[in-house]
Amino acid sequence: MDMDKAAELLTNAIKGFHGRFKIMYGQICIRVDKRVCLSTGGNKMLAGILPEEFEVCDLQEGWQGEIFRNRPDVNAIIFGCSADTVKASQDRDAVAVTLEDLARLTGPYLRVIDDASPASILAGLKDSDVCLVKGTGAIAACSNARKAVAAIQIVEKACEAEVHGSLIGGTVAIPEELAEKYRANFISDYTRRNEEPHVEFIGFDEDEFAARAQLVDFGMELVKQDLSYGSWGNLSVRLNDEEMLITPSSMDYFDIKVEDIVKVNINTLEYGSQRIPSTESRMHALAYRQLPDCGAIMHTRSNALSVFAACEAGFRLGGGELQDLIGDILVTAYAPPGTAELAATVVSTLKKTHACIIPHHGGVFYGPSLDVVFAIAEAVELKARNLLGFDTSHLSEDEN
Repeated sequence: MDMDKAAELLTNAIKGFHGRFKIMYGQICIRVDKRVCLSTGGNKMLAGILPEEFEVCDLQEGWQGEIFRNRPDVNAIIFGCSADTVKASQDRDAVAVTLEDLARLTGPYLRVIDDASPASILAGLKDSDVCLVKGTGAIAACSNARKAVAAIQIVEKACEAEVHGSLIGGTVAIPEELAEKYRANFISDYTRRNEEPHVEFIGFDEDEFAARAQLVDFGMELVKQDLSYGSWGNLSVRLNDEEMLITPSSMDYFDIKVEDIVKVNINTLEYGSQRIPSTESRMHALAYRQLPDCGAIMHTRSNALSVFAACEAGFRLGGGELQDLIGDILVTAYAPPGTAELAATVVSTLKKTHACIIPHHGGVFYGPSLDVVFAIAEAVELKARNLLGFDTSHLSEDEN
């Protein structure tokens, strides 16, 4: 690619760090061609780096060059440092994985390397997209910048769970065999879904077009508000008595267009010649069949709620109007993603509340419309942050 395109990608990667809930320091490097990479340089607050600070680095020199030369599949590297990545990486050689999205990136264990030398980094990233540097931070190396941004933030929230999970009983590791299956599936199947650059644009009536556009907008908002990262999580709306619209599988929310949204029959799960729908389309369809007041669903992967998911713990909202509106935040039984068993346990739980936690996954919320469901998801995440004692002083009065 040319330097202008690389600068655009690097600028967009920086925008992926919003600093709403967590501030991360570090640097981002993007491969330009065989000779050079573009870097943010130094150790800076990732959300605040300006384009004039970008540096061109020779790939024949430096740690970035050695990694890019040895990993032709890697086009973006991020080093990220936060208080929790530092704490979680001290005094250990590996961290047992407790969240399904991290398991897909690294398998049952997140390696902790002793130093940030190129040789150590390459060893830490063997058969993995991410690793920790002891007492220092985290590294993500991916095929593109957006995937790297999502990966480093997934590591950060897993470290949050490791550090703060002791407040609610401690984290529970995903069984090794299951974590290995998650990783294998991610490599062989998940990342290869919906790779076609375009799908045929077919006509929609005005109402369906509006519903599709709303899903696109709320998908981007999900990421902007740090309720999910990259392509993780999913959203849907009830279109009519027979059909729902749902986000496609494995597509970055900022790449999804109205024609990429998938129309699925809620009784048969058939979707014809379209994008592959979200892995959790079975769960969404069952909810629409069994919850008459359900008009929209969101599955999030937000940080504080992920701490509870890693600990297999729920919580109460503490009474008042919010408690009356949503109910208790209950934990479902565990079941593998995309299965009929998971759909059944989630919907059974949602019959008692409007929000629940899937162990090792994240939150599921339902309501009459996307705007209401989004508000519920935000309120639950903020309550979870408060219960865990996270600093919310920088948030607005309305958010607190």
